[in-house]
Amino acid sequence: MLLSAGSNAHGQLSNSTLDDAHSFTPCSFSDNAQRRVLHLAFGANHTLALVEPSEGRAPELWGCGDGRAGQLGPEYTRATVLTRLDLDLPTHYVPRLVAAGWETSYVVLSCPGKPDIVISFGGNDFGDLGVETATPTANGFHVVDPGFRSLIRSIAAGQHHVLLVSESGPAVGWGASRHGQLGETAARPFTSTPVVVAADIATAAVGHHHSVLLHKSGTVLGLGSNRKHQLDGLEDLRDATSIRCTWNGTYATTSGRTIISAGSNAHGQLGDTSQLPANGKLVQLACGSEHVLAVFETDGGKREVWGWGWNEHGNLGVGTTEDVWVPLKLFSWNGEVQVWAGMGTSWIYYL
Repeated sequence: MLLSAGSNAHGQLSNSTLDDAHSFTPCSFSDNAQRRVLHLAFGANHTLALVEPSEGRAPELWGCGDGRAGQLGPEYTRATVLTRLDLDLPTHYVPRLVAAGWETSYVVLSCPGKPDIVISFGGNDFGDLGVETATPTANGFHVVDPGFRSLIRSIAAGQHHVLLVSESGPAVGWGASRHGQLGETAARPFTSTPVVVAADIATAAVGHHHSVLLHKSGTVLGLGSNRKHQLDGLEDLRDATSIRCTWNGTYATTSGRTIISAGSNAHGQLGDTSQLPANGKLVQLACGSEHVLAVFETDGGKREVWGWGWNEHGNLGVGTTEDVWVPLKLFSWNGEVQVWAGMGTSWIYYL
């Protein structure tokens, strides 16, 4: 079951309405069937879902919310429930990773024995599409040339810049770069084609004007704006295992399952970690625009979802629109739980 809460002006919560949801409500698919959710990605007002229709079947791309800029492909200008996006994909390629910018969508396509393909569709305000010439295409998407031919480890998108990490290590990026979020080689307003950002990278995360890259060694590289102190202390980390970003903050987990945070705390989004479960094992951390979700596994095996930070749209699902300064338990379940956080939205998937 997939649940969502928060901002919903364009139907991006997939609950058949255009009203914000201040509590977690069930999401729907256009054919009313249930599917296994593999991953979600979020733009300003749209949602992408990578789902498995049934065991052994190839993943499918679904979406909802605002599609007026083409971020849901050529067929939909709005969808208030998750709807399959029937893109004319290259033969034998299937979607494996998804990401979303403000009004742009990104999908990594894979085919056994062949290099991955990256496609983009939607808005192109700061070179978001990652192509030199963004003329309309018959199939509604553009193919991004990352400058390498290998499998792709991860893709992360902020409002207007993207970082792509290959299995062989180099990270490339495109889009907005005025603040140095794509490294010194791209210190200009934007770059519309990928540039090399760093080497030997395991994964990356992006905020509004900053980027964070996790080296395979466990050290962390911060790039871009530090106006909100979102890069403070990152160079001192030596055993980081994961990284996440809000618009103006950075969050890292260490081998000891400790959450390290830096940046803006205007809405309590840095969290008081002393209020989190002392006997719980941190399983997952998800960052939205300015709020955070965390999944803990208790001694008894139960999964608990905790949240804190900005809550103007009711995106923490606590029934109010007041910011949450002290982490609160939002949900618990005896089985599998996964969470995502978007632009003023929160999502819980449980089995």
